[in-house]
Amino acid sequence: MLRYNLTIVQKICLAGIFIPLVAIFQKIFAVNYIPIVPFVRISFGGPALIIFASILLGPWFGLMVGAFSDLVGFFMFDPKMFGSLPFFQITAIYALLGFSSYFVFKLIHKIANTKLMVYIECGTFLALLIGATLFLIFNDSIALYGVEYQIELIHRILVPIILFILLLVLFLITLFFNRFFKKRSVNISVFHISFSCFILELFVMLIFGSIMKAWAFSTTTFLAIFLSQLLVFFFNIPLNTFLISYIMSSTRKLFKAIEYA
Repeated sequence: MLRYNLTIVQKICLAGIFIPLVAIFQKIFAVNYIPIVPFVRISFGGPALIIFASILLGPWFGLMVGAFSDLVGFFMFDPKMFGSLPFFQITAIYALLGFSSYFVFKLIHKIANTKLMVYIECGTFLALLIGATLFLIFNDSIALYGVEYQIELIHRILVPIILFILLLVLFLITLFFNRFFKKRSVNISVFHISFSCFILELFVMLIFGSIMKAWAFSTTTFLAIFLSQLLVFFFNIPLNTFLISYIMSSTRKLFKAIEYA
């Protein structure tokens, strides 16, 4: 794991920079590909910046960046909801992401067996793929805001195929990233970054995030949100892996880091 020699003043200043940056990336540089499912989006940089902020500044500053960036984004970029209060459940997701990223990276950094990480990822992805496929096969509809939507044959065929293709692409991209960033002197293995992003995406964004979003909007929407979040799951891992690796390689001279066990 990396430890950065930053003073408390430097951390406060950097947190103040990260918060509006994350808010902008979360709201502007994002794709909400299922408009009827709120807050299920692909963000090009938001979660990656929260994770990096946690690694760089520590867990408590990471929590601050995650929570306050969500609040700033809500009040600045959601004018249609002006006058209402933000959903604390959504804020809790990004607060947990900012707080837990530091500890996840610290723990994963101690794993020397790369094959073990690959086996765990493969097993989890296959379990999620099989679970989603079985749900689509044995259910005729899915509830969203109290309305039943029919699951058509095309959904039963396309969703598992898309998930399987994304799984293959994920591992090919990880191998490519590992070769690419070896030449850029990243201080931590890309496999470790990828596996850390996988753990965070699985437990914080997919499981905890789906529960919080279902709590915020309607418990009957849990399966719809979970399946939608599952598609984002496969996009976010390679995206966050690349962005975090690139940020680490680009800032290695700006922020002096030292290794510690």
